[in-house]
This record gives sequence, structure tokens and C-alpha cells, in this order.
Amino acid sequence: MRRGGIGLGTLYFITGGVRSGKSSFAEKWAIEKKKSNVPLVYLACGVNTDREMEQRILKHQQDRQASAVEWTTIECPNSIERIINQIPQHSVVLLDCLTTLLTNEMYGSHEEKDQYIEEKIYQSIVQLLNKVDVLFLVSNELVSDLPIDSKDILTFQKRLGALHIRMVKKACVAIEMTAGIPVVKKRGPNEEGRFPHDPI
Repeated sequence: MRRGGIGLGTLYFITGGVRSGKSSFAEKWAIEKKKSNVPLVYLACGVNTDREMEQRILKHQQDRQASAVEWTTIECPNSIERIINQIPQHSVVLLDCLTTLLTNEMYGSHEEKDQYIEEKIYQSIVQLLNKVDVLFLVSNELVSDLPIDSKDILTFQKRLGALHIRMVKKACVAIEMTAGIPVVKKRGPNEEGRFPHDPI
């Protein structure tokens, strides 16, 4: 966490494939990082577009409702800079997820030109880190060894990959979830303790 309330909050970056356990891991880790009287905030970027997404959103909601601690959920499918003022100072925040946020920004209704979307998202994350103490940022690892027959998909993968690189550089810890197991890709010097799923 920031010292004396100065500087950026701490960023934890968690990626993984679909159903890899990344969201559940991030939620448990956020709860562990929460101190007494510190708000726990969930920034939900998902949009209910089909039956599968509806079920995934419902599961995440049920998991938070069953939690031993109280979560404040804020819906933010895009333009997260607009809701930063709703987040209490020094909160522990989980944003789920960067992939969905990028999708919504690229294919939703927006005025920004496409080439500015990546920078817009990055700067909004920096703004968020300027306010909160801890940010858990969840994203998807996309399959990169399959043939790509769509210019849109290639553009999306390039933008997501570029965002991942920038987030890992800024993160204190970066983890890739594989079949429910956290694989540490980066760990800062002050993060030598166990993670929620570490073996004892």
C-alpha cells in the first residue's frame, strides 16, 4: 500500500484462460488484503449479452453475496474514469475484467477514435491507482497460436497484449492462473508472503 497516502496504490495483475479460477482467486486475495474499515469494491465490466454471460455474472454475484465480508459493486462496462469519484478513498478494488472492458470500448458506443482506446484505458487505470490503496486487475489470456482470419480479432489481440505489457510493468505482482493454480510471473520485493492458493 502507499505510504502516507502519497503516490500510486499497489497493483496486482491476474490473468488466465476462461474458467481458470482467476476471478475467484482475485476475490479471495482482495479479502486477505482488506484491512478493518477499508471498503472492498468490485468494478464489474461484464454486460449481459447472452445466456452464458448471464450465468457467469450471476455466479460472480452469488460468490460475493456468500462472502464473509461486504462488497460494494459498481457497474462499469466502459469509461471507468467516470465512476472513480464513486469509489471511497483508500479502498481495496477488484476490476473484472480488462478483456471485457477493452471489448466494450472497442465495439460499444464511444466517441474516441480507435487508436486512442488503449491509452484511454491505461490512463483510467492510473487514475484509479491514484485514489485507491490496492487494485486487483483481472484479465484473460487469449490463445495466440491459432490462425487469425479476422482483422478485428488481430487488432483486439494486439491491443490487449499491449495493455498486458503495460500493466505488468506497473504491477507489484503478476500472476497467470493455470487450472486453478497461480503461476507467479512477477513478484515485488515486498510480496514474499503466501498467496491465497499457495501450498502450505
